[in-house]
Amino acid sequence: MKEFSTAKMDGRTKTITIIVLLFLIVFPIASLFFIPPKPAVSIPSFILLYGVIFISYGFIPKRIAVSDDQILIKNLFGSVIININEIETIDKIEKTGLNLRTFGVGGVFGYFGYFNGRDVWYVTNIHKKVKITVDSGKIYMISPENPADFENVISQRKEALD
Repeated sequence: MKEFSTAKMDGRTKTITIIVLLFLIVFPIASLFFIPPKPAVSIPSFILLYGVIFISYGFIPKRIAVSDDQILIKNLFGSVIININEIETIDKIEKTGLNLRTFGVGGVFGYFGYFNGRDVWYVTNIHKKVKITVDSGKIYMISPENPADFENVISQRKEALD
């Protein structure tokens, strides 16, 4: 099994993460100093906003591994397995373009969830994306640190299975 590290965050993602984290950390603390104090605002905001931080962080792929016949993408909440024999195309994507976030995280620690309708993203660096299209038409976007090496390994494994 070959392991690939997740790409480090690009500049835009780092900026979005820092700005949003500052807000998410400072607002609940600042709400404690409202005059008059409003614990009905402070306590739920602590729970909600710190929960957002935890959930966003949990979506970062902790492991990207390729076995002889599968790709494993693992984050804190579970795993996604893509069968290599079901892969129709695999392409390295460097352009950023306009993408519509359907449901997910759009910039805090990366881009995770559903984009452009059915595309499933596990992207931490928008300049190091690999687009995997499977036979069913579903598209997965991931961002290994070395996209070209990842693409080559998948292509070799796909050829060995055919």
